[in-house]
Amino acid sequence: MGSKVSNNSTARVSKEDIMVALKELGLKKGDSVGVHSSLKSLGYVEGGADAVIDALFEVVGEQGTVVMPTYSTNRIEVERTPEQIAMGVPWLFKILPYDPKATPCWTGVIAEIFRKRKGVLRSLHRMFSLAAKGPRAQEIIEAANTSGIEGWKRLLELEGYVLLIGVGLDRCTAMHIAEQRVELPKSIKDKITPPKTFVEEYPQDEWEWDFGPYPDFKQMEEPCLQHKIMKTVQVGKATLKLVKLRDLVDLYVQYLEKWPDLFYH
Repeated sequence: MGSKVSNNSTARVSKEDIMVALKELGLKKGDSVGVHSSLKSLGYVEGGADAVIDALFEVVGEQGTVVMPTYSTNRIEVERTPEQIAMGVPWLFKILPYDPKATPCWTGVIAEIFRKRKGVLRSLHRMFSLAAKGPRAQEIIEAANTSGIEGWKRLLELEGYVLLIGVGLDRCTAMHIAEQRVELPKSIKDKITPPKTFVEEYPQDEWEWDFGPYPDFKQMEEPCLQHKIMKTVQVGKATLKLVKLRDLVDLYVQYLEKWPDLFYH
């Protein structure tokens, strides 16, 4: 399924290595791409995060748009009560003030460097912002001002791609789009629907939490490879994966309808 640009785990990775890999995956001038990444997964990168970002822009060109999740660090974890743990609350954070220009993100070094670059726009959602640069950045960010998912939906409508640099589909929050298209069975809906009293006590404009089992997106990696919608290439110590977001969501909808327990376990 994949090929190798560099299989030497001790090799230095250059911007040119990354560009070769991106082109081999099929990324080209004018493409819009959402990027989830781990810089350290590559090994030693000459030029660090900037080299990765420069490689992306040189491949997609001036007509291409790059998007990255810049989920915010403006939160304080609150200890859950035994009752909250028992009811299925996996985490609970108090949301603090957010400044799109200053608030750091926790989605990796590459995303943190990217959001600071000249000309990069960042959305206003206090927890799940996106950053983007390119001709389609404005419309993606305007959609993402409502929620990160709306921004990813705009990328899908633009026939955009998802690029995973040294990470898996478990990082791909855009896959939540599929959940809006599927009627989950009652057994799962009951697990992921919080009590009304909890929602009233912890409104999501002030608190960040989830409820019940989080969908196991990584279960879709093998189906994506089997259906040949995902391409892979090795660079340094990392595997890079590219998939068109529409193809990914459509396939996930099919699997979610047939085998929902595979993801909500």
